[in-house]
Amino acid sequence: MADPLIFNIQKFSIHDGEGIRTTVFFKGCPLRCAWCHNPESQSFEAEGWACKTYDVNELCALLERDRIFYDGSGGGVTLSGGEPLAQDQAYVLALAERLCQRGIRVAIDTCGHAPYAHFQALLPYIDTFLYDIKLINDDLHQRYTGVSNGLILENARRLSEDSARINLRVPVIPGMNMGNEEMGRIIAFVQQNMDPQQINLMPYHRLGQDKNARLGRENRLLDEPTPEEMQAICDAWREVGFESVYIGG
Repeated sequence: MADPLIFNIQKFSIHDGEGIRTTVFFKGCPLRCAWCHNPESQSFEAEGWACKTYDVNELCALLERDRIFYDGSGGGVTLSGGEPLAQDQAYVLALAERLCQRGIRVAIDTCGHAPYAHFQALLPYIDTFLYDIKLINDDLHQRYTGVSNGLILENARRLSEDSARINLRVPVIPGMNMGNEEMGRIIAFVQQNMDPQQINLMPYHRLGQDKNARLGRENRLLDEPTPEEMQAICDAWREVGFESVYIGG
C-alpha cells in the first residue's frame, strides 16, 4: 500500500459536502481541465509544492480530532484532490473504512474518471459522492480536459443504478458549457440516467491563474459568468423538475 501525496488538509470546510468538514486534498488527477482552479493538484509529483504523506492510522487520527465539529453539524471528512480514485486504492479504501468504523461520515469529490471497481469497493463506506459532470459533447470534453467522457458518464449511470447518494456538481464555464445547447445536453443526461440528491452549479472563477503562473503554465483567459447568467441556468434545471438546485457549493 503506497501512501499518496497530500497537498492540503483544510479544516472547517463548508463547501465540500454537508455540515462542517475536513477536506483532504490528494495530489494527482487524470484530467487537465482548462478551467481548473487547483492546477497544483493535477500532477502526481510534488512540483515544489509543500506535500506530505501520512500512513492511514496517522491520517485517521488527525482527522478524528475534528469529530466535535462533524457530530455537531452533520459533517465529516471529504476526500478530494486531484482525484482520490486515481490514488492507491488500498490506501483510500482503508482510510474510508476506518473513518466509517469510527462513525465519521465520508464523502468523495470525484471527476468520475476511474475504473468502476474503485467506486464499487468504496460504496459501503461513502456517505455521498460529489460527482462532476462538465460536458456531454465528447469532442469538447477531450479538447478541454484531455480525456474522453465515456467512462465518466458510464460511472455516473452505474452509481445511480447502485443507489449511491450523489450530489451532482456542474462547473459553469462561458464559451464551453454555459450555452443552452451544451447545458441542455447535461440536463437531459441527468434526467435520463441519474437521480441526484442535489445539484450544485459551480460558477467558473479565475482563482487558479496565479497558481498556473507559479507552475509555468499558460492561463486561458475565460470569462466569469454573471449572477444573472447563473440564475438563468439554475431556473432551466428547475423548470424540468429538479428542485434541489443551488448556485455554488
